[in-house]
Amino acid sequence: MNIGLMSYERVTSEMRKAAPGITAEQIQTFIAVVRSGRCSQTEISKITGFTRQATSRHVAKLVRAGLLAQHADPESGRRRVVRLTARGRLIPATLGGLSGRVARGSSTAS
Repeated sequence: MNIGLMSYERVTSEMRKAAPGITAEQIQTFIAVVRSGRCSQTEISKITGFTRQATSRHVAKLVRAGLLAQHADPESGRRRVVRLTARGRLIPATLGGLSGRVARGSSTAS
């Protein structure tokens, strides 16, 4: 699996430094957000194939680790948007594979 120039192994290594104890499923969840920019948990579930309940747990762990943020979507009161935090954006930036989608999302505050 590649994210731009980044290999899955390099992402995994950096993720484990940033959040010790992170699982492979949580890393897949993080990668889905990197690729999508801002997305809902439902969209993450479709990308990863995880159940909504599992996705919710993975997102919650990544939010607690400071890598993801979750906010109400201004266009829909019920929808929650997941995005990278400034700390979360450091991982792809450190690896030199900051995609255009992540770069566009980086202008938003954490």
